Amino acid sequence: MLAGLGVSLWVNVAALPAAPGIVAPVAMAVAAVAWLVLIGGTRGAHVAAVVAVLCAAGAVIAVTDINGLIFTGVAASTAAVAFDPVAALVLSMAGPVAYCLAAIAHGPFPGRLLGTAAVALAGLVAGASRREIDQRARHSALVATERRRAEVARAEAELAGERIRLGRELHDVLAHTLGALSIQLTAIDTLARKNTPRQNLITQIELGHELVSTGLDEARQAVRALRGESAPLAARLERLCELHQAEFEVDGNQREFDADSTLALYRLSQEALTNAAKHAPGTRVSVRVGFGPRDVTVQVSNTSPDPVVDTPRALRASGGGFGLKGMRERVEQAGGELQAGPMSDGGWRVAARIPYRQGDLGDRSNGSDR
Repeated sequence: MLAGLGVSLWVNVAALPAAPGIVAPVAMAVAAVAWLVLIGGTRGAHVAAVVAVLCAAGAVIAVTDINGLIFTGVAASTAAVAFDPVAALVLSMAGPVAYCLAAIAHGPFPGRLLGTAAVALAGLVAGASRREIDQRARHSALVATERRRAEVARAEAELAGERIRLGRELHDVLAHTLGALSIQLTAIDTLARKNTPRQNLITQIELGHELVSTGLDEARQAVRALRGESAPLAARLERLCELHQAEFEVDGNQREFDADSTLALYRLSQEALTNAAKHAPGTRVSVRVGFGPRDVTVQVSNTSPDPVVDTPRALRASGGGFGLKGMRERVEQAGGELQAGPMSDGGWRVAARIPYRQGDLGDRSNGSDR
């Protein structure tokens, strides 16, 4: 801007006639001062006044020398950048109006009036183009900033969600493992009080050790599931049924599907088996997994409990800790549905269905995709 001011002044001073009079030098000084004020970064209404003065001063100089229109063009361009089109047009009109007044008083009229108007219009067009470019650049910067903020917020939300899921899974693992251990310790205590043979006690103690080992393995499985890794559902449920001495059945060709659905169905079966042992000890419990063409179903049921059998106090205090409500939430989060309630024979059944998601693998028996 300073270099442009210097060049403009040099061009205009060099083109002044030998006896320029007082109007042109004064107008040139006013234009120089106005240009310096613009460089200083004035704001608001002061910018409008300075632009109008610079535009008019350049037009007055143009009465004597056409090089004065440099100031008029710069002023019109500045107005188009700083203000809306209507305001910029009004401010640029100061140039032709000032030229008319100066030409009528001190020079030929209309003279360079058309040129003055053309230069002002060209300055408006150039300034409007720059304003559009600046607005697009600002808009792009704002969009990029908002997108970056959204990405950061999304990453933070995903991290928080993963922490919550991890905490929930570990809580469920501990709750189930401790609940199963409580049941096992109750059984050991009962056998010890009845002077059961030593070998039976050893068998029950070994089963308790196996429960602890299973709990640790389930904690590792929970972490793997949060990372998108998971062991086949049928294999995990079969081992779970062995620990709970429940019947296990698989219908259909086994298929692999997403880790979240696998974990949801596994936790549902785990809680249902714990509840069966807690509320209906000694009954026949069965787990059935069905791999259909569009979804997978898991059903856990037990026969009617014997009213004569008293449920120990320790069993009543054990369990997974999240109950039917937690089961339903898990299944619904995986996109499925849950049904639970008594059966006609007095038993209890929990059934869940989760559809396959896009990208799940096909039949594992022949390796083909569906």
